[in-house]
Amino acid sequence: MSSAETVSTSFRVSKDKIERIDAIATSMGRSRNWLLNKALDDILEHQAWFVAEVQKGIAAADKGEFASPEEVTAIFNKYGA
Repeated sequence: MSSAETVSTSFRVSKDKIERIDAIATSMGRSRNWLLNKALDDILEHQAWFVAEVQKGIAAADKGEFASPEEVTAIFNKYGA
């Protein structure tokens, strides 16, 4: 996490969540601030990946790149679906 430029923000959160955050942070030897920033970094990274994957799927669909019925059946059979 880069601390080159930071801003302060606030939002409302339940007491239960803060207690859970604090317990995890304490068990890690970290601050609440560190844990919240780590959680935000993780979710932002995941969401960026997810959006990129969806965009790839849309681009493939726009090109008509779909699995054949046989390919779908093979996957379903492989995983018992």
